[in-house]
Formats: sequence, C-alpha cells, structure tokens
Amino acid sequence: MHSKRFTKFMRRHAALTLAVLLILGPALSAAQTTERCTLAGWAPDLIAAWKERRMIPDAACYAEIITNMDTGRSLRDAVWVEFDAMFPRAAYKVVGLDPVNAALPGVDRPMVGAMYVGMFMADGAILPLDSAELIITEPDFLVSVADVRINDATTIEEVARYLDRIYAFIETLAPTFINSPPNPYMMQASNLMARWGVIGDSIAVSADPAFIRSLETMTVTFRNSDGTVLAEQPGSYLGGNPLRGVLVVIEELRRRGERLEPGDLVSSGSYMPPIPVRAPLGYETIYAGIGGRTLRVSTSFR
Repeated sequence: MHSKRFTKFMRRHAALTLAVLLILGPALSAAQTTERCTLAGWAPDLIAAWKERRMIPDAACYAEIITNMDTGRSLRDAVWVEFDAMFPRAAYKVVGLDPVNAALPGVDRPMVGAMYVGMFMADGAILPLDSAELIITEPDFLVSVADVRINDATTIEEVARYLDRIYAFIETLAPTFINSPPNPYMMQASNLMARWGVIGDSIAVSADPAFIRSLETMTVTFRNSDGTVLAEQPGSYLGGNPLRGVLVVIEELRRRGERLEPGDLVSSGSYMPPIPVRAPLGYETIYAGIGGRTLRVSTSFR
C-alpha cells in the first residue's frame, strides 16, 4: 500500500507524464554546427534529441572532446539548467555504486543525474515501443526523503532516520547515443540518460539495524514476462547497501551549493546493466526480504 505522500506525488506528476510522452514534436532545436562539434553545443543538442526522442547525430564527434569526468559533470550541469527551465526537479539518480560502472576507466566517483516531474509512472505502466529511438530498462532502488536534516548525514544509519519510504522501481532510459562500449564521460554529460521510471510497492523506512541490514541481504530479481530471470543480486550489490546512494547525492549537491528537500526521490542505481527493449514484453522487479517483506513493480512495452 502506498503512503499518502506517494499518492500525492503520483497525482502531481501523472498528468505531466503523458505530456512528456506526447509533446515531443519538433521544438526550437539548437542549430547543428556545420563544422566540428563544440562543448558549448552539447546541452542544446542533447535537449533537442531528448525532445524529439532521437539520437544525437554527431555523437562520435562529442566523444572526441568529452574526455574526462570533470568535463562530463560540467556538461551535465549545463543540461540541468536546460531541464530546470522546463520541469521542476523531482529526483536524483546514481550510477557507479554497482561494480560494473564503478570499474569503468576514468570513473573517479559515482555519477549523479537528475529526474523531473513527468518522468514517473505508476506500477503496471505500459510504454509504446516507439516512445524513443532506443529504449533500455533496468531494475533500480528508490527512496523518498522525509526531512531536510538528511543533508547532515554521514552514515547510512543517519540517512535512514530521515527517509520516508523505499519503493520498488524500474527505470526506463532513452539514450541519445549508442553507449557501446560504455563511455562514462558521455553518460555523465547526458544526465545518465534519464527518461522514465515506474514506481511500485513501498515500505516505510526504519532506522532499526535489522531493517538496514535487510537492505543488504535482500534478493533483487529482475525477470521478463516470458519467465526468464535476467538478474538476481543481493541488496549489497549497490555499494554494500543501497542507502549509500543517498550519501552520494548529498555530497554531489553540496558541491553545487544545493541540498535534498523533503519529497525528493533518490535512485541508488541498477542491479544489472540495462537491457534494450526491442519487442513487446513485460518486466518485473522483485525485492525479497526487505524489512521482512517482498516488494514488486512491473512495466511492459507494446
């Protein structure tokens, strides 16, 4: 059963989700340079591709000039300025607590992106396969902030005191470039490809040590509607405890002179590398043993 806070959140955001899906026709796209790409052109090019649900045509050129994490973060900040002007910021996502992305060459700390009003959908949401040129999906972990005092937290135990709920969560991304092999600099510059997320069952957070420990020992399973298990990992797969993602966001926002606010959401990352969605299919994430309960969330593509 979702909390009243979650119900209010979904009512606030649901109407805009459809708008984000539909109001994506040709907009005021930044003019494409006829010469080499420039760092100054990244944010307008990415936003134009995001609006039009397509790839950036000169991504290979950008890969030659976005060559370190500092540049990636600077360009992400420019992208945030563009998104902040379009939608209220609603959440943050972390990539790099998982061992796969943490091991990418050049990654100096976990990456942080932002998600916005209109990007979230309720359990069972169906997305059209043509929602973007490329769609990928993954099983994530989501929490909501209850108290501004969380910004002073330095341990996961302190984080737990100021959280509201934990949600089952499937993120669906719409990349604006082909990320193969993975390029962490462009991943960060692209706001970690944030697009949509589906929120399912939830449980109230407890600062009790046994509850915190259950987040490490729970089993997270991701499977498709054909019954194929795509991933099965312990909760500790994300940095030892998925609440560590909140600490990552607190530190990143502090560097920017910002902070988490009550109602903000934080996704700590994925329990497997994202997989492309190319055919009509459903997906479900199951969190077994989280505070003695099992949480679920599902989505499908048609």
